[in-house]
Amino acid sequence: MKKILLFIAVIVVCLAAVFAVWYFIPTTFLNGTSSSDIGKISVMDGNTGESFEITEAEEISYIVENIQSTKMKKDGVSLGYSGYTFRMTFYNTAGAEKESFIINSETSIRKDPFFYRCDGGLCYDYLAELEEKYTE
Repeated sequence: MKKILLFIAVIVVCLAAVFAVWYFIPTTFLNGTSSSDIGKISVMDGNTGESFEITEAEEISYIVENIQSTKMKKDGVSLGYSGYTFRMTFYNTAGAEKESFIINSETSIRKDPFFYRCDGGLCYDYLAELEEKYTE
């Protein structure tokens, strides 16, 4: 009986260790995606209700490279939260959805079931400039 309890305790500790390592490892969004693989980015601003599409190669390249160069860390559970700033959907050149997530600030991404944080540097202000450009 003691062997079984010890075995269960070891399994629980191992699972907790694996979960802790997984949770604290930095995440990179759009990992393994080349900016030339993205045909368009659809953006919806949850604050204004405006939506626009980014199709220019230079703008797509800037956004993809910016997001890929930013290491994000999980910062809590996002389930049950509504509201967002920029909901972004990335489509490949064939028109199929590649990835989707929300940029809430220059330090925050939400991709359910987690919030992700960084020290800053996300292209939040650039997206706001593009929104002005495309929705005027």
